[in-house]
Amino acid sequence: MKIRTLHALTALGLALAGTGSASAAISWNLTGGGSETGAMANGNTRGYLASGNALTVSAWSNTKNSSTAPDAYIEKAYLASYSGGLGVTNRDGVSGGGDTYEGTIARTSVPGHTLDNSLRYDSMLFDFGAGKSFQLKSVTVGWWQTDSDLTILAYTGTGTPTFTGSSASQGYSSLLDSGWSVVKSSTGTTGTAHYANAANGGVAQSSSAAGYKPLPVNELNISARYWLVGALNTLVQALPSGASVGAGNDYVKIAGVGGDFKGVPEPGGFMLLGVALAGLVVYRRRRA
Repeated sequence: MKIRTLHALTALGLALAGTGSASAAISWNLTGGGSETGAMANGNTRGYLASGNALTVSAWSNTKNSSTAPDAYIEKAYLASYSGGLGVTNRDGVSGGGDTYEGTIARTSVPGHTLDNSLRYDSMLFDFGAGKSFQLKSVTVGWWQTDSDLTILAYTGTGTPTFTGSSASQGYSSLLDSGWSVVKSSTGTTGTAHYANAANGGVAQSSSAAGYKPLPVNELNISARYWLVGALNTLVQALPSGASVGAGNDYVKIAGVGGDFKGVPEPGGFMLLGVALAGLVVYRRRRA
């Protein structure tokens, strides 16, 4: 009986030690403003909560010039909130900046205030929190115009993404060589970094959330703290020969994301693990 008890306690302890969160799917609705820091300035962030889990979103675009070329590097942009989802206004929307349709932080131009690839490539960085590993499974496009192709990457490197550093000089073309990974299982007709028609049948230029349709993503089931979602970006990865994507630029707002956390033990698991280990200690003391 004592041996059986010892085995049971040991098995329970090992099982609980390896238990990940693997919780039910969590979805964040991004059609509200969230909790904003750095309001009305490039580099602002917006925070959202879902089932007690925090998500921080920021905006980025390749508007930083190098010593030899314009728009060579990624830098902070402005993340705006609309009823149709989150949009991006990059720094080159100012007068003389060169991004004709972008508008300003005051949101004066349509459709340039979206996540778009007209003249510059806009992206959103999703941070699911320190010590967290999130398996992104869906991205929901809200309002969109012309086309809705996206580029989606997971950060599987160490530390924080290089381009987020205060003095970083990194372009989109080097992301796949610096810790970022594609999440599609096959090249198909768009490449492993891109998803065509991400609006997934949703009505164009609509601010009615009832018509938004989540797009399944991440066939490789990759988990990461950081995820990058942008308008179709051929600087990240060239389209394959015979690529099948819609004509024209992509203008989208992101209305939601969903998935689940992986690899982090639940608080309840820690508690039960402690009980199992305490029982094991008592058992060994009695034998001694």
